[in-house]
Amino acid sequence: MRMFSLLFVFIALVLLVQFLIYVIREPTDPFIAGGIFVSFLICLAPALYLLKPFGSAEDLRRRREARKERETRRKDGDNDSSRDS
Repeated sequence: MRMFSLLFVFIALVLLVQFLIYVIREPTDPFIAGGIFVSFLICLAPALYLLKPFGSAEDLRRRREARKERETRRKDGDNDSSRDS
């Protein structure tokens, strides 16, 4: 999921650079500049939403515990299958 949000950040940065280059060069059409800037915002919104930190420290702690529990179950499952063989 993090790679997906980082891809959105990369696309947003490319659009921002494209917008700045377009505005710095003199003959600027406001409609096109506005379209590029809105595209930048549209790409930035999901990236910020996906990269935001969890709501509280308690949620983060619960997620870490759940991840550790899944990993231990997965390792136990691997050990049981290797014993059966």
